[in-house]
Amino acid sequence: MQKNLHLICMLFFSQIHVLVGFKHIIKHSISYSVSKTKTVFMSNENIDFLTKYKYYFKKDNYNNVINDIIDHKVSKIYLDKKMNEIITLDNEGDDDIEKDIVSNSNYDYNYNYDHYHIASVNPVLIPNVIEKSSETRTPIIIADLRPGFIVNTENGFNFISNSVSFIIPFLLISSIFSFIRRSINANNMMNGQGFKPTIQSGSGQRNQPNFLNSFMPPMPQNKGGDQLQKSNITLANWAGSPEVIEECREVISYIENKELFNKMGAEMPKGILLEGPPGTGKTLLAKAIAGETNSTFIAISGSEFVELFVGMGASRVRELFQNARNNNPCIIFIDEIDAVARQRGAGINMANDEREQTLNQLLYEMDGFNSNENIVVIAATNRRDVLDQAILRPGRFDRIIRVSLPDKESREKIIDYYFKNKNIEDNFDISAIAEMTEGFSGAQIKNLINEAIILSARNKYTKLQEEYIFEAFEKSIVGLIRKNATVDFATQKRVAIHESGHSILTLLYNDTFDFKKASIQPTYNGAGGYTLFSEKPEIRNGGLYTKDVLKKRLIVSMGGKAAEAIFYGNDYVSLGAVEDLRQANKLAKRMIGNFGMGNQLEVFFNEDVSDDSNPFLGRSLSMGDKYSDHTKFMMDKESLELVQNAYNTAVDILKKNYGSLIYFSDLLMNNTVIYKKDIDYL
Repeated sequence: MQKNLHLICMLFFSQIHVLVGFKHIIKHSISYSVSKTKTVFMSNENIDFLTKYKYYFKKDNYNNVINDIIDHKVSKIYLDKKMNEIITLDNEGDDDIEKDIVSNSNYDYNYNYDHYHIASVNPVLIPNVIEKSSETRTPIIIADLRPGFIVNTENGFNFISNSVSFIIPFLLISSIFSFIRRSINANNMMNGQGFKPTIQSGSGQRNQPNFLNSFMPPMPQNKGGDQLQKSNITLANWAGSPEVIEECREVISYIENKELFNKMGAEMPKGILLEGPPGTGKTLLAKAIAGETNSTFIAISGSEFVELFVGMGASRVRELFQNARNNNPCIIFIDEIDAVARQRGAGINMANDEREQTLNQLLYEMDGFNSNENIVVIAATNRRDVLDQAILRPGRFDRIIRVSLPDKESREKIIDYYFKNKNIEDNFDISAIAEMTEGFSGAQIKNLINEAIILSARNKYTKLQEEYIFEAFEKSIVGLIRKNATVDFATQKRVAIHESGHSILTLLYNDTFDFKKASIQPTYNGAGGYTLFSEKPEIRNGGLYTKDVLKKRLIVSMGGKAAEAIFYGNDYVSLGAVEDLRQANKLAKRMIGNFGMGNQLEVFFNEDVSDDSNPFLGRSLSMGDKYSDHTKFMMDKESLELVQNAYNTAVDILKKNYGSLIYFSDLLMNNTVIYKKDIDYL
């Protein structure tokens, strides 16, 4: 390979030398011939008349020009610098004609332009022209016969060309040095020297004694060494599901009692995948495992493997694991691993070679020929469905721990944990707050408490007030309230009727729902008002929602539109029900497509309904449109029937309770906000 490359280079440079040599032969022959005759070099000002009026000169050919020179009929020869054009002045012409042409700005038919002859010639024949003019002692004037704007444009291009011809060799040399430097680093890695973190100097610059850095751009540095740390967090700092904690303790026991398990023939898990929604404490769990086992902790994000230079992702994986081997026992934590370990060959860009090379290197390091003794890889993701199947197999990620949203008991522990070291009132009902925050993650609960503390401090309180917990919760659900908004009476009345429809239906279904609050205060999210309610705790905690419960939720969702239709008439229903319609139709589609709650599609499951995926996020396009037109028609038909029946039921119920609807709307008009305690009092 090296010999072939050497031969190619020699052939390439030999061709260049041939071309350059031919050019020099012509140039020197012309120079030698010109030196024999009387030659005058003219300035651009003296040849303006030629460049301007040469198109009026008499056209001639090469043979006639040579014959005129030999016959002494030519008094002067103008030779273009490009050696491809000749202008001759015959003996009958004189300088007065030339002067008149220069002084006159326009073409004049009185002048005899025929004394000038112009001919285009092959540059190879120019030496012969010069030789003949030398024999006849005919003066030659070498000049640039092109118009001035063309000359200026060419000069600009020549400058750019010369600049590029200087920059390209410099970049080529820099690339060669860069390749040599990376090869040296790779050899050091193979020799076991590993990655050495750079030293931070006082001025903020990295100390790099290598002389190549004085003129080369710095290569990307490994980030793993900078994040080498010892964790002081334990499982006591994580408040959540006891089952998850038990799984983690089992992993810790493997690491701490490795010899015991090895005697029994058990192998320590090489990888643990923590999967779950964002904010559930996956990173905290990884730090806790490292802290409990007194292991070195290296944290890195999956996106940090993505680099500008090809091959740097795989190189970073090698350096990361080498760094872990040099500091074992070690726990490597890769956050958001789906950024680098997505399914290969999926998505729009089927040829993402750089990411796939990084993934292949990660697969090799986790279960390859290198020894990973006393190294555990923990990864976190909330998109397990997009991960490559090769990384999920046993031997790489042996344990997959699902970190779900906390239940009520776990939420109470989380709230109690975040209340520690906080100035709070003594009469807090933690159970009520935990019940209210159904569906919240640990991060959301932390943010809720922080928002409540900010609201309390803003209102000059020195302790956290319980009312601001509920205000912060409401803000997170419906958005910022427009307390000082000026709304006209008619609009306020319409909003009151709309929210009363939702509220009355919620109160009538009191065996299924808990009414929380109704308000006609507008929000910055665009809502004119809102009604807060939830399912009964026993329904939520079980998680097994029945068709009856979901149909009642549809009826409550259509209550606002139904109330407006009853009070104002069908032709005067407003746009306020748009969001209600969106939520109702979405729920109905899931009931038919996912939950098997249709009349004719009782056993049908549509994967596309709950699939919020997007090809750009890494899912395969092969799923496609795999259902027949009849099946899709039936699903749409039954979904619409569910929503239509819910609307008709809401209208019938509100007509029977029209007095309660009007009474509740009047209460809202007078009080703006109605809480559950107000309803209990009434």
